[in-house]
Amino acid sequence: MAKKYILIDYENVKAVDLEPIFDKPYHLLVFVGASQHRISTDFAMQAQNLRAAEYVRISGNGHNALDFHIAYMIGRLSEREPGASFHIVSKDRGFDPLIAHVKGKNIDISRVADLYQIRALRLPKAAGDEGMIDAVVKNLTNQGSSKPRRLRTLGRMIGSLFKDGLSEEEVQSVIAQLQAQGHIVVNQEKVSYSLPRRR
Repeated sequence: MAKKYILIDYENVKAVDLEPIFDKPYHLLVFVGASQHRISTDFAMQAQNLRAAEYVRISGNGHNALDFHIAYMIGRLSEREPGASFHIVSKDRGFDPLIAHVKGKNIDISRVADLYQIRALRLPKAAGDEGMIDAVVKNLTNQGSSKPRRLRTLGRMIGSLFKDGLSEEEVQSVIAQLQAQGHIVVNQEKVSYSLPRRR
């Protein structure tokens, strides 16, 4: 079976919830900058629970140095393991031209800001309203300081969490419930949060 790789740009995205890949056949590669000396304890403890996870500390500093290491690793792995798939976890749109090029070589690759954006990892809607709200609150809590600050961005994030997506009405219902429960405050287009502490 072809391997499935998740490559995390830890300089760019530090608050990643790894729970969606517990007991799933993904190989995790966490790329850490040469001058990065701290990794979140929560993140490290989650990584320990995975079947296959490793840290890759890059060599040297420089603009986009970590991005080049990720690109090199994808090239190397795709040559060695035809059929492998790759998901880069980063908010850096600089990866997008590389992804377009690699897709042109018939390699399965994407860039996501969050693991739930990977279609196979999206949540089922079957949990009902309460389960959906719990899932959204947990996801937002795990995002730390990377939470959406605009209402439109929050709506897109909520819709992307679930397997078949959510209708605009469902997204608005979730937002209304988050407000009613005091998890978010919306001031025009700006969103602020009052969420449980990350466990």
